[in-house]
Amino acid sequence: MKSLKDELAKVLLGKDEEACAKAFEKFLKRNAERLPLPGEDPQFDKVMWAASQFTSLSSGDQRIVNRVTGKLLGETVDLVATVALKLKDLVGSTKEAAVQTWQEMLAAMAWQQMVPAGALRGVGTQVVSLGTFQRQLGEASIQVNLGWLIDQDHLRVLVQAKDTSETALPDVELRIKEAQRGVVFARKTNKDGAVVAPDVKVGPGQYQIQVIWADEVAETPFFVI
Repeated sequence: MKSLKDELAKVLLGKDEEACAKAFEKFLKRNAERLPLPGEDPQFDKVMWAASQFTSLSSGDQRIVNRVTGKLLGETVDLVATVALKLKDLVGSTKEAAVQTWQEMLAAMAWQQMVPAGALRGVGTQVVSLGTFQRQLGEASIQVNLGWLIDQDHLRVLVQAKDTSETALPDVELRIKEAQRGVVFARKTNKDGAVVAPDVKVGPGQYQIQVIWADEVAETPFFVI
């Protein structure tokens, strides 16, 4: 049996785009049970997207795509549920890669990084900043500044909530949730639309920040302390 790589190479040898598209249709039917997931094989992705511009999928091909996509979505849900940034990676030689990972995780969950993460040294303790990031939650603009006090295993969380007219929003709830124990800290914004929690004792565990306003919830990625 030819490898997928060999078959894809043959597809690309078509004399024009239409020929490539038709050859790709045949490739899908022959290899329905062993197609790679999107992102696993750059050559497959390239051919798939190129072919999709020149042909519509048959009902059979659509079922194949649905099955592959369904598998991908299932694996993505599992991945999101298990992946967490280890805060200790934000110091030392892995810092740059860890910062990039954290920012990508935030972006994937619709958070905009305003001030990047990085290590800062305070008086008598070292604070690792996870930066300042923002997200729109309905008509509310939520801004979170998050830091980890290494020496004490405490979190520093500052939240600012405003509406579309830049008016402070009180009663927006901040929660710190641990994966195994549930909510370990909760507080609502004051009349200035702020929560100031500079010293939240958390200890080892896998945490995330939740912000709740009206019926909507914004969550950060999980991070490990």
